[in-house]
Amino acid sequence: MTDKFKLLEEKVGKVLQKLQVFNDENVSLRQENASLKDELANLKQEFKQFRLEQNDQAELVKSKLATLLGRIEELEKIGL
Repeated sequence: MTDKFKLLEEKVGKVLQKLQVFNDENVSLRQENASLKDELANLKQEFKQFRLEQNDQAELVKSKLATLLGRIEELEKIGL
């Protein structure tokens, strides 16, 4: 009977050790997840800013191109 209790205690001890390992891993993974969420939020903000800057540059290029095309048309009209 004592051997059965020792065996049971060993098994319970192993289960508790595994549970502690899982809990430690869970804490670590939660911290990593929080860090990755922060990084993702930063990347999203940077991407949003990048898109705004690219849209602004595209509009500027379109405006300059329209101006140049207008000048070319004027030159064609006067025969140059």
